[in-house]
Amino acid sequence: MPRTAQAQYNAVRRESWRTRRPGDLVFFHSRWFVYHVGIYAGHGKIWHAPKPGARVRLERIWSSNVTYGRVR
Repeated sequence: MPRTAQAQYNAVRRESWRTRRPGDLVFFHSRWFVYHVGIYAGHGKIWHAPKPGARVRLERIWSSNVTYGRVR
């Protein structure tokens, strides 16, 4: 798997919010730029580290500007 969120986005198969499932990746974007990625935990929540050096934690998805992807 690539290192950056954008490269990870380019490497996965897209999923709709209807077909998403726990373990899928959640990509946060601003127009065409993907700036963050987390792992979908189900029930509208993701596992992610909110900033460099922060511990991984479970949080609600805070934006509607997300795309879901699944590792091929």
